[in-house]
Formats: sequence, C-alpha cells, structure tokens
Amino acid sequence: MRAGTMKARWVFLTTIIILALVFAACAGVKYAAPSATQTPTPGPSVTPTPTPTQTDTPQPPTDVSALIDDNPAEVDNSDLPVTPVDQLHITGTAPEVNIADYRLTVDGLVEKPLTLTYDAVVAYPSVTEVVLLICPLTFVDNAEWTGVPVSTLLAEAGVKAGATKVAFQSLDGYQNVLSLEDVQQDGVFLAYKVDGQVLPAEHGYPLRLVVKGKYGANWVKWITSIEVQ
Repeated sequence: MRAGTMKARWVFLTTIIILALVFAACAGVKYAAPSATQTPTPGPSVTPTPTPTQTDTPQPPTDVSALIDDNPAEVDNSDLPVTPVDQLHITGTAPEVNIADYRLTVDGLVEKPLTLTYDAVVAYPSVTEVVLLICPLTFVDNAEWTGVPVSTLLAEAGVKAGATKVAFQSLDGYQNVLSLEDVQQDGVFLAYKVDGQVLPAEHGYPLRLVVKGKYGANWVKWITSIEVQ
C-alpha cells in the first residue's frame, strides 16, 4: 500500500475520532429555551417586616403645678421646664437689707466661728443646680439656683464632735432646724442667684437656703446666721 494512501486513512480516522468525542461532550449538555408561557420558579418566600406602630412618647408636663401634691424627694425634675424669675411665687415680706452692713455668722458647736460679708460669701466656690421647690397645696417652682454649699462653710468653721443639728435664722425672725447629716448633702446651699440673676429681695436676697428634696418650709429666706447645735 502506498504511503500516501496510509497517511490519508490515518488523517480520516483521526478526524472521525475527534468529531465523535466532541459530539459525545456536547450530548451531555441539555439546553431548553424558555417557553413564553413558562411560569417562573418562585424564589424563597420573604415575609415583609411590618412597620411598627408608632406610639407617642410621654412628654414631661409643661406646667409644674401638676406636682403640687408630690414629694420633691421623689420627683425627677431634669426634664421639667425652668420657672422664669418673674413667675416665681412670693411668700412673706422682704425685710430691709443694708448690704454694706450685712453679715452672715456661722457659730455654735464649731472650732472657728465665722463672720462673713456678702462679698466674702459670694467669693466662695459655688454650685449651680435646677432644684424643685414644692410648697404642698400652695405652689411649685423649678428654678436654677446658684450659691455656696453649706458643707463648705461648715468645713471651714470646723464642726465639733457631738453636733447633730444646724439652725438657720432669717432676718425676719423665722428659723428652721435641719439635721447635720442633711445639710452636708449635695443640693443644700445658700443661693445668691436665681436663673442667672442676683436674687431679688422678695425671693430671699441676700441669701436663701436651697434644700434639694425638702419642702419649701425648709428654704429659709434672708439668711443671717447658721448655728451648729
């Protein structure tokens, strides 16, 4: 047999084998064109998240008088409106004060009695706090007060062992006694400003005792002396 004839046969067989392999490979892949009426296969079911029902957030009262029967020690006044100075309630009659002659005394069971001018008191480190004042069945005020902590003055005077009470005397003759433990707490101070203004005479100028958590009867106005007992 001629060499050319043999070569031609091998080329022909090789071509047949290659075509057979290609056909076999293609036969394993099935393809179907989508029908125009074919219903798509649904994907995973997704349940829409319902929109939560909006509820009204409780709002703090805009009129603090609603607290007239409450105990100030049990009221959170942080969200209450601040009472403007011209709306603060007035009790008592303001005595005449000559501020040049005015003196605050701290005496009684102390190591070093103090006699302080108004300017000397104002020069002490101060605190500013919005404190709720409730006079039961009468009125409610929620003002920002600035003054000197009573504990600061007592620390300078040096309280003697055995002392248990502190008496606060007003220029108009009124007196109130609190426990030594109470007056050394935060929120008990001699205020000389209210809502950023110098304390008006009708609200206790020159000094008014602020007692956080206590009823208004303890908030002595026109303070002239502090006696440790």
